[in-house]
Amino acid sequence: MWRVGLAVCLAWPAHAVEFSLPGAALSVQIESPGDSVRLPRGRWQDGMEVTATEGAIRRTIYTVENPALTTLQLVTPLREQLLEAGYTEVFSCADAACGGFDFRFQLDLLPAPDMYVDLGNFRYVLLENPDSTSRLVGLLASASSTTGYVHVTEVADTDAFELTSPAQTVPEPVRLPPEGLVANLIETGHVVLTDLDFATGSADLGPGPFASLNTLAAWLREETEARIVLVGHTDSVGSLEANAALSRRRATSVLERLVNELGARPEQVQADGAGALSPVSSNLTAEGRSANRRVEVVLLSL
Repeated sequence: MWRVGLAVCLAWPAHAVEFSLPGAALSVQIESPGDSVRLPRGRWQDGMEVTATEGAIRRTIYTVENPALTTLQLVTPLREQLLEAGYTEVFSCADAACGGFDFRFQLDLLPAPDMYVDLGNFRYVLLENPDSTSRLVGLLASASSTTGYVHVTEVADTDAFELTSPAQTVPEPVRLPPEGLVANLIETGHVVLTDLDFATGSADLGPGPFASLNTLAAWLREETEARIVLVGHTDSVGSLEANAALSRRRATSVLERLVNELGARPEQVQADGAGALSPVSSNLTAEGRSANRRVEVVLLSL
């Protein structure tokens, strides 16, 4: 859930870099007069710890309703504006070359659904200018099937601002509706994980990576109040008892992947199995039986 860090009135100086991203909308902006943020300066490696940078922090999310844009196209206009303003590029990388899943979660980003990160399709750029108000700027671009997202993190010295009296109220930031798997889960209360792969008759989940699990795990890490149940389903071939046991084991395999490898908290996820008792299609055809063999996510609370 949202944790708003703004405790006093803070106006980012007018002479800071004003970003322009063609076709983009500014969807969220959060400022804090004193905080810390992690902005990696290199590729993630096992055992690596990213030191947090302290200062006044501004986080901004831009969205572009253009699914054809690549992450390079999304990030290039802002990168060029910063270079023209005298910034030096410290580090840049894209998805797997950054360190993939582990690298992304070294970044302190605003949470889903405002910021969407495809763990197989993102690009990161870090730039620095000690003489500018925003002395350090991190850019992170990613895209869903319909929308491009750019997350801008600026770090400034706290003495660059004149702090006034405490604000009486802190408005909630504008929130855009979530998209894709998470949006369907919130809207309907359940969603099928269609990209999972199990060996025939086995509860062993394939090696992946599975985009649905990466997305679900990222959302669970951000939305700490969310609770889900993973429900396994089978076709009608075999006994009810055997199918119930197999469906439960498959759901448990998915739970273990989410918790042990993708960082979801154990208290957020349960697993159970319905066997062949909740078909979505006829078990009289091969196509129907295939559709009935599935693992479904059911949203309990948010």
